[in-house]
Amino acid sequence: MKFVRDPHHDGSPDHVSVGEGRARLRVRVPGGADAVYARVVEDGEGVTFRAERTHASDGAVWFEASVPLRPVVTNYRFAIVRGTEYTWLNQEGVHGHEVTDAADFRLIDGPPPPAWVPGTSVYQIFPDRFARDDDSVEPPAEHPDWALPRSWDDEPSAFGLTATREYFGGTLDGVRRRLDHLAALGVEVVYLTPVFPARSTHRYDAATFSEVDPLLGGDRALRELARAAHERGMRVMGDLTTNHTGDAHEWFLAARADADSAEAGFYHFTDHPDGYVGWLGVPSLPKLDYSSAELRRRVYGADDSVLVGWLTGPDALDGWRVDVANMTGRNGAQDLNREVSGEIAARMREVDDRRGGDGSWLLAEHFHDAGPDTHHDGWHGVMNYAGFTRPVWTWLNTAPEHVRYLRTDSPLPRGGAEQAVRAMRATNAGLPWRVLTHSVNALSTHDSTRFRTVVGGDAGRHEVGVAAQVTLPGVPFVFAGDEIGMEGVDGENARRPMPWHRPEAWDTGTMEAHTRLLALRRELPALQTGGLRWLDAGPHHMTFLRSLEGRVVLVHLADGPHGGLSAALADLDVSGLEVLARGGGARVVLEGSERVELAADGPGYVIASGS
Repeated sequence: MKFVRDPHHDGSPDHVSVGEGRARLRVRVPGGADAVYARVVEDGEGVTFRAERTHASDGAVWFEASVPLRPVVTNYRFAIVRGTEYTWLNQEGVHGHEVTDAADFRLIDGPPPPAWVPGTSVYQIFPDRFARDDDSVEPPAEHPDWALPRSWDDEPSAFGLTATREYFGGTLDGVRRRLDHLAALGVEVVYLTPVFPARSTHRYDAATFSEVDPLLGGDRALRELARAAHERGMRVMGDLTTNHTGDAHEWFLAARADADSAEAGFYHFTDHPDGYVGWLGVPSLPKLDYSSAELRRRVYGADDSVLVGWLTGPDALDGWRVDVANMTGRNGAQDLNREVSGEIAARMREVDDRRGGDGSWLLAEHFHDAGPDTHHDGWHGVMNYAGFTRPVWTWLNTAPEHVRYLRTDSPLPRGGAEQAVRAMRATNAGLPWRVLTHSVNALSTHDSTRFRTVVGGDAGRHEVGVAAQVTLPGVPFVFAGDEIGMEGVDGENARRPMPWHRPEAWDTGTMEAHTRLLALRRELPALQTGGLRWLDAGPHHMTFLRSLEGRVVLVHLADGPHGGLSAALADLDVSGLEVLARGGGARVVLEGSERVELAADGPGYVIASGS
């Protein structure tokens, strides 16, 4: 296996411990080294600290360096010296040449995000399409003037103005009626896309943040849903647009009516009242201007602010997913993103301290390189499209027709597992470890093609994707309907109603795979907070270890046939392995207590554990 003898370090508890203003950093070096140094950047200057050898095990030598913590973020990498050869180890991997600071390991020193997050799983619900109050399927007889009523069996349109107005009539009471389905699946966080009144069914064009849309059942329905979820041991996460409002929002109407009003300072007017900046130029989504202190007070600063109000009181929310978090506070030369996200995170901690409990989650939507936005005490985690979703799509897709990449007119790129691993290592190198473990691994979302469509309807490939999202660092994220094999060609068409009344349309095998793999993740702490060590990658497979406190989990994922791979158990830091899960065409052979062999004759996975 090509990476099995590489030096290794990550941000997990096995490799990092913090106390009394210093960090102890441990690095595993197969074959040993003449010297190992930790290089830390202090005030722009690289400073080295020599690591001491602590112990050796089966040919791997462990070194430990003690370094001073820098304010907020300590970034570091290792120099491993053998004779005149220097190997640099950073978060992307090993390099035989000088590297920049960009992919350094980063340790955030500050109040930690909620400890429960890495062990949980998320189920995303688009309220209009999940479940109605009753079992009716006909188009809703009552609907607002902007809405186009649809039957529960209708297929949503693809991208376009029609899609945003199609009204299927799902409600929060409907969600509450179906919580047993989520419990049986084994998910623990119910994430609702926006629930505030709007003039679309996606509701990202909020008309107010002060109440829940009566079409969804109003405030009562949200509180009762939260109460029912909490009684089942689940949590409920809301969706907040800190970047913009709708053009019918009460703040925006007040802003347009009076150029001298406080609300006029909430937006980027270029020519009052009709000239203003919209999200990506969309006039129905006027962009918020966080140079306004009053806007900050109303969004998150005051006790009755939008962010705080819904996190407090009886049956409150347990966190926020922030829409287009990467654009919040940014407009041309203005960049307040880091400042605003830091203030939001601090405010949520204040709320948590007052209300008790174990913390609320702050999850940022981020489609691209999230690294620079996470190198401080701000967003707890991100929707990791760049470091998980797109690499997995690139590997497992079958070139489906009509599916486009990003915002282009071009098809999905296709590459092997080795390319996907390179992409994961490169993009995730920018994320501090604690951010990575508080981020989500989504195969599809309400903004994307369904994963089942990406893999061409192949249930085996779909199951490999599920195995990846439960075993790689990050929180598994299931878009409602993925667990039964629902399809959709883009982010609008994918928002199809859940077919409760058509069980024959469910892929029960995919449902069982989700249930089984999510349960396995709950049972194995190493899959929640354990480190990640890559062992091998080729055109059709990727193999890695997750480890925590002496427990090692071996994961092998394949998209098709490949030749045998072999490794000594000693190189995996185990004396034996037990196969915990196997699916599809992946095969494993254990040769006593000496070696393990892995192969595949089709898409599949192997998950084994040892110590």
